[in-house]
Amino acid sequence: MNKDDKHHIVRAEKAFEFRHAITYPWNPGTITAGANLDQMVGLRHTRIRVMRLAPGNVASLYHSHTCEEEWIYLLQGQAVIEIEEAEHLLGPGDFVGFPAPTAPHQLRNPFQKSVICLMGGSRTDVDMADFPRDGKRLFRQGDKLEIYDSTDAEEVAPANMDEELIRHMRRSLKRE
Repeated sequence: MNKDDKHHIVRAEKAFEFRHAITYPWNPGTITAGANLDQMVGLRHTRIRVMRLAPGNVASLYHSHTCEEEWIYLLQGQAVIEIEEAEHLLGPGDFVGFPAPTAPHQLRNPFQKSVICLMGGSRTDVDMADFPRDGKRLFRQGDKLEIYDSTDAEEVAPANMDEELIRHMRRSLKRE
């Protein structure tokens, strides 16, 4: 192995070993196998993972991100991507992108054959992800994660706060 292979190149046989498994605390029956290519070469601002999604599994929970962008590129098989509660069939070569803030989405494999895809996105220092079907909100700062139940959320300002401030400012200016 030369110096470049060790630090900058991930060979196909290593990428497709699928040694890194992900499961979700609210859906422990779902396990996706993959390889975190970004970590293998030391990338710090980009996430990229090659993943095998078994029949009947989901790649993630239905979610959206506030700060991080995401994308999916299907290499093999068929999958369904749900975006804002609308379903779309995907096949090899199809690409899906989610600019931040992302629309709620979920990739799943309802078919009889495994799906192979690349998934990735930006990696920010801080992000917030909502899981509307699970009633959860995740806040991440660096490697520290905090997960909250949406039902525990308290309103700290009215939803129309900007409008209220502008109206108050206009009233103040009229009085002068």
